[in-house]
Amino acid sequence: MNKIKDKAEFIRLLLVFAAVMAVMVIVSRVTGPWAASVGVDLPIIVVSLLLYVPMLAIVLIYSFVKGDKFLESFGIKKIKIGTVFLSILLAFVAMPMGWFANVLSQLFVPNVFAQAAESMFEGSLLPVFFAMAIMAPICEELLMRGFFQNRFSKLIPFGASAVLTGFLFGVLHMNVNQFCYAWILGIIVAYANRASRSMFTSTIMHMVFNSFGFVAMLISTKVVQAAGESLAEGAEAYRADMSYMAVSAVITGVLAIISFFLVRLVIKAIAKHEGTDLQANA
Repeated sequence: MNKIKDKAEFIRLLLVFAAVMAVMVIVSRVTGPWAASVGVDLPIIVVSLLLYVPMLAIVLIYSFVKGDKFLESFGIKKIKIGTVFLSILLAFVAMPMGWFANVLSQLFVPNVFAQAAESMFEGSLLPVFFAMAIMAPICEELLMRGFFQNRFSKLIPFGASAVLTGFLFGVLHMNVNQFCYAWILGIIVAYANRASRSMFTSTIMHMVFNSFGFVAMLISTKVVQAAGESLAEGAEAYRADMSYMAVSAVITGVLAIISFFLVRLVIKAIAKHEGTDLQANA
């Protein structure tokens, strides 16, 4: 705690996050039962708006009260076209670390995404893709990196702020399975933003993560359904096979180690391309 520059502000930010989580829990718990009671099937985009609008309103009001300049305080800054491609590359390079965390979490809890995939892909795919690969990354990056990471990094050492906001990003997902890989990837995107000095980098990466997850899960769902099976049941069967899980953990673990070193190289390349002195921004 001695390294916290402004303990009162640090506590206020944690309270803001608690308020954001309270809104998320209330909306997610109330919306479904209410829609079912009145016989309404809410589109996924509407559900997303009901979640993200009040959550973002909280942090925007806080910023307004503090007198912050929106673009500057949220790290909204133009990046070079080369950085866009490096951000996409970094997202793919970082994925194995997320896979490893995902496999480890499934030693204890189910794959949440697999459990929900079949119902998610029952209707039109475009709204689902838009909500998952466009809306969620933009809103969550504004919230977690634009607001929380940029403010915590002014109060505590950057590494600590990256770990903290990565942890909070995991908590935001409200389940252990997604928490594990969201925490790891949240740390990586924080360092990526430091290299580019812009939250556009993490937003691009987040879009790539979610788009890849969408496509991979869609293909898996269709293949399993074509075989007359259930993706959720198949995922649980694999999870119950300890030999399969052990092999998966070893393979993804090795890939994660390679990924770690490649991520460092790409982040340094982003910093060099944007002219960022990483030592000065440590």
